[in-house]
Amino acid sequence: MAQKEDLADERNALKCIFARSLDDLTLRNKLGQLCASYLGGIWTTVSCQQICITTPRGGFNNKIFVVELPNGIKAKCNEPKKVILRIYGNLNERYELSEGIISAILSERYLGPRLLGIFPGGRFEEYIPSRPLTNDEYCKPCIAQEVGRILARVHSLDMPISKVCSLAQFVDDLIIGLKSSTRWTRSYPMHTTLAKVNKELCPDFITIDLLAKELKICKECLAQSGSPIVFSNNDLHEGNLLLRDGIKVTDQGFVNMKNEKDPIVLIDYEYGCYYYRGFDLCHYCVECCQHNEGKIWPYYEVKQNQWPNEEIQRLYIGAYIDEANKIWRNSNGKKMECIIDLPDDREVAIEYLLKEIRQFAAFPQLFWAIWSFQHAEIDHGDFDHFEYAFDRLAMYYYWKPEMLKYLNQ
Repeated sequence: MAQKEDLADERNALKCIFARSLDDLTLRNKLGQLCASYLGGIWTTVSCQQICITTPRGGFNNKIFVVELPNGIKAKCNEPKKVILRIYGNLNERYELSEGIISAILSERYLGPRLLGIFPGGRFEEYIPSRPLTNDEYCKPCIAQEVGRILARVHSLDMPISKVCSLAQFVDDLIIGLKSSTRWTRSYPMHTTLAKVNKELCPDFITIDLLAKELKICKECLAQSGSPIVFSNNDLHEGNLLLRDGIKVTDQGFVNMKNEKDPIVLIDYEYGCYYYRGFDLCHYCVECCQHNEGKIWPYYEVKQNQWPNEEIQRLYIGAYIDEANKIWRNSNGKKMECIIDLPDDREVAIEYLLKEIRQFAAFPQLFWAIWSFQHAEIDHGDFDHFEYAFDRLAMYYYWKPEMLKYLNQ
């Protein structure tokens, strides 16, 4: 017990240290210790004041830093010159262990950045010369196809982690947290800032008990869905897809593809666990309509007209099915869980998954609404999580009738 408490204290201390300014001496000393211990080699010879550290955009939950050797100091052999330092925000011990295992396996399978070092409260990983996709790029047909292929590879993995759907427990914990908040001792008029949804689809007021009730309805619907439980990312959006340097995204496809590496890399498996295939698949379409990097209040945009048309959805799902079937054929084993329920006829299988996307689209909206209400309790920055949650909630009610079809089939 004492050891667990010590580890928890170490994680919290690390989080506090890396919340300081980048020139803070305590932060610098800790950075130097971590680099020397987990990167080794040339990093053991560099003064903590010499190490270059910057913060890229992104990272709602984790603090992300780019850490680099100073000019004039060369890395030897396979030593990294530049790395990513990820400091966990609000992962408890159980989730942190799972993410560490997930990161290591994805690294070995070339499905994510190479893991360079892991420690209580964070990790070092490979720096991939790249940038996050823009919302406009994210909606392009070539990205839809590439995301379909990536998800097929991810969903085909057999991960040595709990097969219990921990995402359900995670959102239950969020509700419990909100129930202890003084903010949620009252009701709030249902409203939107940017989402355009028929008021008749929405309740007049939102309470914590209503959110819990809606969550219960979602669980009942998804349990009836027949969607298989697979290893999933559960946080697919433009900011978690890195476009490698030099490659351009156009309406016609990728430009400047110079090697066999995948043009985009899916990162951040903080919510990675076994969950419904439909939750991950619909995420691509749902997030086409969300842009979380707005420049003025409320610092996000809702772009409902960007829901992928049927042609793009078919490209996306077709790529998913084709890649999964390719993995199955190459494995000489039994059909993977992610396609075990699909008919052999490709067009019929595509129709089946297009329907699954529509019927699952409500739940990510509720999930991220509840997540945002909870985040509003702890994050008081410019991004308006509280209003964001209401817009997400409105989109939940927009899609809810599709989800309810699971109870009537």
